[in-house]
Amino acid sequence: MKPELDLLDVISDARARVGAHPAWQSGPERIYDLLRTATKLRAMEIASGVESDLPWESVLAQLVAWHHDFPLGTGPCSESAAGEITALAAAAQHWDRLETGVRTGAYQVRLTGGGFRVRHSWNPAVEVADAFLEAASVPTQLPRLSETERRWISTRSASSRKGPPGDVLEAAVNRATVTIEAYRKAVPEGQVPDTFPLGEGMTAGDMARVLAVIMGLASLCEETAHRLSRLESTLAHMPIPRLMALLADMCPTVSEAHRALAVERLTYRTGRSCRTSPLVPYGDSVIICPPLITPRAVDPIMLRSAAHDSRGFGSIGRELGNRATAWTEWLRATPGALVAERVPATRADGRSAGDLDVVAVDPARRVGLCFEIKWPIEALSLPEAMKVENWATSAARQLERLREELRAGTATALLPSGWPPFESIDWTWCVGTPQQLCLRPLPAQAMRVTSLRYVQALGTPPDLATLSDALVRPDLPTEGVHFKVAKRSFPVGSRQVHLDALGLIPGHWRPRFR
Repeated sequence: MKPELDLLDVISDARARVGAHPAWQSGPERIYDLLRTATKLRAMEIASGVESDLPWESVLAQLVAWHHDFPLGTGPCSESAAGEITALAAAAQHWDRLETGVRTGAYQVRLTGGGFRVRHSWNPAVEVADAFLEAASVPTQLPRLSETERRWISTRSASSRKGPPGDVLEAAVNRATVTIEAYRKAVPEGQVPDTFPLGEGMTAGDMARVLAVIMGLASLCEETAHRLSRLESTLAHMPIPRLMALLADMCPTVSEAHRALAVERLTYRTGRSCRTSPLVPYGDSVIICPPLITPRAVDPIMLRSAAHDSRGFGSIGRELGNRATAWTEWLRATPGALVAERVPATRADGRSAGDLDVVAVDPARRVGLCFEIKWPIEALSLPEAMKVENWATSAARQLERLREELRAGTATALLPSGWPPFESIDWTWCVGTPQQLCLRPLPAQAMRVTSLRYVQALGTPPDLATLSDALVRPDLPTEGVHFKVAKRSFPVGSRQVHLDALGLIPGHWRPRFR
């Protein structure tokens, strides 16, 4: 058996053992036991100053998914059993990454001493570049805890389970609103406008106001837990009627129907992602778990939760596609460049061969860029990141088909009047996404992939030829200077896996023109 298949079998066996754990014989209250145990361990890690790269939000999301996947029994889930399941959920983060990497070809696997040595197949500097660019986009001027909130926390009894009074909650919601807007404005293509339609008459502005209330409450829970050293109180649970009444008070401009629609979309169900539907159902209540509810992800939360229903995904996709004008606006700042959008291509019989999303030409130097723009929703998890890569791969195939027709002369690009003939231009062909670069090599030769976030970090190009060269030979972080690759060993079942793991070296990196 090939080492890759052997490793996949080992991962499959490890997953099967999760389902056999006696913790799943407990009743519906086990979800609270599991989340309370995990958040307590997370808080202890934070309080002790331990620096860990364990993605706790993914661990918590895994616990929610498992709880809904396995049948319910009766009785509580013991603290020891909940701890064991939490450890398995942490280990599952390795399993998911390994399995995805092996299946997509991102990892090379060989057997060594009865274990598995797993190395990167593709250039890891691409992943590092995305990490640096994402970190650089995080807003720095965020509001701090207000005096009203701080005073309430400091006078709160350690044994109290009573929620915050109205003025405290209002202060928390105001702080969350400002924080959310700062994150939304920090994305390279600009925030989704408040008027953006999310289906059934609800807008992005409506959803943002509901999320501000939930995130304000979650932030207040987290601050209270840390400041009073009550590790288990990070969680909050609230009867749904009480939550709806709270939203009615705090979001008077959002209709009752849209408040209810927002809560339904934000409530986890089997088949949804806990990263975008973070309210966890618990009987007639919902659990608010702060690590799952982050203001950084407001736009993807509202878009992905709206896209759960396949009937609404098409319209959302079309609306997002219209945002490709951000590429056009950026390219127009290039000296000497002519820029056009949606340039049609026709065949000899007059039928459409497709169109070129964004085209830029320097008529003096006879160089040009041709972009196929895809606008997927920002990825918040590994499966979603792989879906973005699939979008890029699909876009490359689509652009390659049209490129070959144009080269063969079976199709003609109808460039704007006054532009040089298409065949006289030295073209660079590229797929563009909003934020994510592509690790996976494209299936089309002499075709590149880049992101708006990457090219914006380059700054204004001095000319189109320099930009073309930057796309063909992108500037990426350097191993040993900006990042290191270290071997990380961990068990999967009875076998050891030795995986190449990336670590960022403290410092600054941004791409530059060569």
